[in-house]
Parts: sequence; C-alpha cells; structure tokens
Amino acid sequence: MIFRLLTKSLKPLRLISLVMTYLMGGGLVQYLREIKRWSVFIQGGFFLVLVTLSVELLCLLQFLVEPKHWPEGMDARGAKQARFIIAAIAATFLTVATTFLVTWVQMGVVWQGLVILLLALLAVAGVYYFSLVAAFLRPYRLLVEVLLYVAFPPAMAYFLQSNDLHRYLTMVVISLVPAYLANRILSLLESFGRDHKFEVETFVTRLGWESAMFFHNALILMTYFLFALIAVLGVHWFIIWPVFLTLPIGLLEIWLMERVRRGMKPLWRVMQFAAACVLLIPVYLIGFAFWIR
Repeated sequence: MIFRLLTKSLKPLRLISLVMTYLMGGGLVQYLREIKRWSVFIQGGFFLVLVTLSVELLCLLQFLVEPKHWPEGMDARGAKQARFIIAAIAATFLTVATTFLVTWVQMGVVWQGLVILLLALLAVAGVYYFSLVAAFLRPYRLLVEVLLYVAFPPAMAYFLQSNDLHRYLTMVVISLVPAYLANRILSLLESFGRDHKFEVETFVTRLGWESAMFFHNALILMTYFLFALIAVLGVHWFIIWPVFLTLPIGLLEIWLMERVRRGMKPLWRVMQFAAACVLLIPVYLIGFAFWIR
C-alpha cells in the first residue's frame, strides 16, 4: 500500500519533461561553447530530479492529512506510518540535493546568476506546495508547474556551465510552454468529472469544460506559431525546422479534441500520446540539433 502511495508522487511525463529539457539546456551549452564540467552537469540533473521528487512527496504528505484521501483499507495507524516513511524519503532526497549544492560551492561553480536561479526555484517549489493548502493558489498551480518542469531545468543546465544569458535559451523555453500547458490541460480534462464531483478546484474546473478544450487547441497552434516566430527572430533554421514535422500530430490532436467538443466519445489514450508527442519530440529534436552541431 505504501509503495502504491509512493508511485503517486511519480509523475512520469513531468519527470521526462524535466530530464529532456535539462539535456536540451546542456546541448545549448555544448552548441555555444562546450561543457567543461561533466560531473557538475550530471549532478545538476540529479539535483533537479531529487528536488522535484521531494516537493511531490511533500505534496503527497499534505494530501494524506485528511482521512478522505486515504486509500481503501488504510487506518489511522497505517496513515501515520506511511506519512513517516514519505517524510523520511523526502528528507533523504533533500539532504543529497544539499550535498550537491555544497560541492558546487566548494568547486566555485556557484555564481550570482545561479544563486538567483536557485532562490527562484525554492520560491516556485514553495508556491507549488502551498497551492495544496491555500485555495486561492490552486487554479494557478498549473502555471507554477510549467516553471518547475519546463523553464528551470534548461536554465539550470545552462547556468551551471555558463555565466551569461543567451537569447536561444529564453526563446526555446517560451516556445515549449504552450505545448506543456496543452498536455496538462488534456489530463485535467480527462479527470474533469471526478474533480467536479469532489469539488477539486483546478485550472480546468475554473475555466470550464468547453473553454478548456478551446484553450487546449489554441495552445497547440500557439506552439508552432512561436517556433516559427523565433526562427524569424534569429534562431537558426536548422535547429527549428525539424519541429514542424510534428505539426500533423498537433493537427490530429486538435481534430480529436473537436470530436469530443461535438459530443463524441473521447479517445483519451490516443490524445495523450499525440499531446505528449507535440511536447517531447520538439524537445528531443531541438536538443539533438544543439548536441550534434
């Protein structure tokens, strides 16, 4: 039972997004100047994974405070044991992450820009956690999640190796944000009935079922518009053009969502696969272009 609870804190798509965007950020460093500290680069990836897993475990800990969230068959004693184990694992992960941070200080890796990034990461992680407690923050949890899993990983990979900001980093990250939001909105649409029944306030329950579907489709189109825009603004075409090979998948996802809007049965698994492709394949293709050039 405790194992099942722990797996609840593992969000596969989010972790994959984190790792792939982190590798993309490392690829940008390699493209611009070359990675000099490979040990630091590897440690940075583990640091982000451990921090985000710790935050998810702390969220699960808060979730188990109320008996209505306990799994079937769990009593008060079992809940107490589960919370103790979860807290111990989270504390262990944070300790290891802190060890990495201390190592970076000793190596002289930490500089002013990285300090600001780490403080921002801590603040965003705190808001992400407190959105479970503070009702007014709950609808904005999705926006905070984007920063945690899409924006910070490539920035961390870049600033661990470089002390200047390159426009490619900002442009590419901004272009990926709509794709991630579309993916997560799809997941919230799938759980809309359950969330509405149990009065769980999410971005989609506040926005509304039909408005959320329209917003999801608009975000997919915005993804490709932003990729085209950054190509016009100066990102080399050889980096961007492979992304448009996924445009048919994005259009398929929009068509599938329109079917649902017209009252037809949702093909959730197909839609989840298509939405994941719209996000992850561009991340892979851009990262691959950075690494091989």
